[in-house]
Amino acid sequence: MKLLRLICRVCLLMLLAISVAHADAAPQVKVRAHLEPAGAVVAGSQIKLVVDCLTTTWFTEAPDWPLFELPGAIVSLPDEQAENLHEVIDGVDWFGVSRAYRIVPQTARAFEIAPFAITVHPGQTSGPVQVMTPVQSFTATVPPGAEGMRTFFPTQKLTATQHIESPQQPVRVGDRITRTVTQRASGTQSMLIPPVVFAQVAGLEQDPRHATTRDIVEDRAGLVAGERTDTVSYRVERAGTFELPALSIEWWNTASQRKETIVLPAVSVRAIAAAEKPVFSIPVDSLTRGAAHRIIVIDRQTLVFVGLGLLAMLACVWAFPRLLRWRQRLHGMVAAVRRRHADGPGPAWRALQRATREGVPQQIIPALYRWMDKSDAFQHPATLNQPEGQDGLGPLREAVNRHYAGVTESGDQWRAARDTLRRGVKRGRKTRGEQSALPPLNKY
Repeated sequence: MKLLRLICRVCLLMLLAISVAHADAAPQVKVRAHLEPAGAVVAGSQIKLVVDCLTTTWFTEAPDWPLFELPGAIVSLPDEQAENLHEVIDGVDWFGVSRAYRIVPQTARAFEIAPFAITVHPGQTSGPVQVMTPVQSFTATVPPGAEGMRTFFPTQKLTATQHIESPQQPVRVGDRITRTVTQRASGTQSMLIPPVVFAQVAGLEQDPRHATTRDIVEDRAGLVAGERTDTVSYRVERAGTFELPALSIEWWNTASQRKETIVLPAVSVRAIAAAEKPVFSIPVDSLTRGAAHRIIVIDRQTLVFVGLGLLAMLACVWAFPRLLRWRQRLHGMVAAVRRRHADGPGPAWRALQRATREGVPQQIIPALYRWMDKSDAFQHPATLNQPEGQDGLGPLREAVNRHYAGVTESGDQWRAARDTLRRGVKRGRKTRGEQSALPPLNKY
């Protein structure tokens, strides 16, 4: 019984010692790398660099996978889900993740992948840990007949087309000419298609654009082809005739196992001097740094329109006060004419007609005197002592005298006197209209 107790105590002490040793030991981290396939590969074919990140605990978050550069080769890191790992190495459990870089060598030579840093985040640590990958190397070769190719690009079929675009014809100094080349490779990813190299042309300022790529995929067939479009823009700096040189695209036909070349023909461009020059120019360094800018070009027609507009504005400013004075004068003239008309014989005659229709002496007599004062047919100041038969005034004058004598006149008598006066006025107007403006001849 005592022996059994002793054995239990020893076991407990050993377990405690082991747990304390594990608790005090810091998590271990390591990185591994290897190439698939190993050894020599054919240029243009794909090789994988598999990188494993391991730790004795766990990763709190995914490692930071950098994208390194390898001259003479295309390197990519596909958006594939990382593979989880669990291995027992020397009796210790290791946990980690694995990802594969895709490398496509484009020339025949030896390649060396230098170490690069990967940041991992293991558990039970105070922060991230940086590890370095081991050096890897491989050799790329080309099949017989492909030696000397600037870029070895194997594919089943390759086609190329070019398109030239200019804003106007003929091209003028300052215009831009755009040259676009589109390559299409059957059964090949677009990222593997080599870029087109555009040559410099004297007198044309070259401005390369970012290339665009796309993979043509069908549901059942999968990857059908890859397409790459390279574009360059030339700005015409001087007048003359320029030639965009021919482009040669070399590729390796995997079906016939031989080198083939696509030649895109040269393009001749003639540029003439610009009709107008910009009012100001923008420094070249501002354009190259991508600063926001705007070039304003003003031609003769625009200058004429602007000048006419300014003249019209000045004419309006000059004429406004004068037009205002003329308007005030015209308004005063119209008002004066209206006043003269209101004070003339016409309104006075109409007022007398209204008064006689009503037959009220208190209104007829003032209206009569007012009309006589306004009319040219009477003396001024006007009186009722006019010659007998003057414009039919006799009946109305007798009616006024009887009124002042205290004799009451009826409305019909006033209206009869008014009618006589009206006929007399008409006769007088007719007689004055028939008289000559010349004075009468001396009869002697």
